[in-house]
Amino acid sequence: MFTILIDSQKQIPIYQQIYEYIKEEIKNGNLVYQDKLPSSRGLASHIAVSRNTVDLAYSQLVSEGYIEARPKSGYYVCDMSQLVDIKTHPVDTVLEKEEKKQQYEYDFSFQGVDMNYFPYNRWRKLLKEVMINDNSDLFQIGHRQGDFEFRRAIKEYLHQSRGVNCSENQIMIGAGSDYLLMLLSRILGTNHKIAMENPTYLSSYRTLKELGFEIQPIEVKEKGMDIKQLEESDASLAYVTPSHQFPTGTVMPISRRIQLLSWARKGENRYIIEDDYDSEFRYLGKPIPALQNNDTEGKVIYIGTFSKAIAPAIRISYMVVPKELMKKAKATLSCYSCTVSRIDQAVLGRFLQEGYFERHINKMRKIYKTKHDRLVKALAIFGDDIRILGESAGLHLVIELKTQINEKRFEEECEKGSIKITAMKEFFIEPVKQESSKYLLGFARLREDKIEEAVEKLYRACYTCV
Repeated sequence: MFTILIDSQKQIPIYQQIYEYIKEEIKNGNLVYQDKLPSSRGLASHIAVSRNTVDLAYSQLVSEGYIEARPKSGYYVCDMSQLVDIKTHPVDTVLEKEEKKQQYEYDFSFQGVDMNYFPYNRWRKLLKEVMINDNSDLFQIGHRQGDFEFRRAIKEYLHQSRGVNCSENQIMIGAGSDYLLMLLSRILGTNHKIAMENPTYLSSYRTLKELGFEIQPIEVKEKGMDIKQLEESDASLAYVTPSHQFPTGTVMPISRRIQLLSWARKGENRYIIEDDYDSEFRYLGKPIPALQNNDTEGKVIYIGTFSKAIAPAIRISYMVVPKELMKKAKATLSCYSCTVSRIDQAVLGRFLQEGYFERHINKMRKIYKTKHDRLVKALAIFGDDIRILGESAGLHLVIELKTQINEKRFEEECEKGSIKITAMKEFFIEPVKQESSKYLLGFARLREDKIEEAVEKLYRACYTCV
């Protein structure tokens, strides 16, 4: 007879405790093929539960094929010779490994933001207000482009801060830029060749490629995408990051922007996709206006996100579609719904309208500027052996090592020293010859009081590989 320890204080029903015990006995080999189980009446009496409870457990075991009921004989264990122990299934091992991420003591990652200054109390207050005042309507399906009030808040913000000219009806909201690129592929079709900066943001490159677009890499020079190469290509779309090119940090000057717009105007179906991913953070002078600000013929599709400005998990992005193209969008995307929760839209909308976003950006700009300047100053330890590239903007800078080093060994030394860095070569669609080693140094996730220590560790790792 089984000795099953029943815990009446557990949330788990008693029948399920019996079921789990017998199942484990079978899986572990303690009960084998043809073994007879106690009668339901006998087991119920032995462990002091009702017979119906045991019958329910036995019924579940029969349904799943662990035991069988033989008329006028009782319950017997089925043949379990082919049973695979789920607990040791290799898929679980793979998933467990994927969930473990390397933690670095000195994190020069170009991704992420400094979450120590996230306005938790303000966000919590706005969420509470939204739920109290608007909770009934916000659980209904909203407009497929995003709620009108939220789009109005974004329109006003973009016009004031980036010089973007649009109406609420031209804005589409989505959970991440990759989703918006998917919508764009439905609007435009995928029979376009897209010219992309090389190097570029590989996440967007992979998304566009998986959507079916043909990609044409175009070299990035000191002033941005090479217009001559673009003219010589047969691309009809150009994907650019003109306000702070990723990953080089180059800012496209007005002369190059005019050339790019001129290229787009030469073809009826030519468009420029402007990714304005971190335009809020510029540390010298005023923010550079968006390329869309100079567009008078509806050739720029403008994409932005709140992930860099607030938090990566916010996952709220927006796309400004030219008026003529918007007509096609409304006809093409009638079966798509907005992928951002209406509650999140309402909270972020108030965050924008009530001035909290602007104050948060001003605060973070000061914090990131302090980190940026402190990092630049600390890098002086390298003397003339490095050159700092890019504008004083964004959340990373690029260093060019003039000293010849063994790059593979250098990266191994950084890994050993718990230093997270990223090589520029990783962002090229097609490899190009580089005369020197270039690396991205992000500073958003670095603790300010650890910057000098991190650079010193980086310096030591570099000079062991000369």
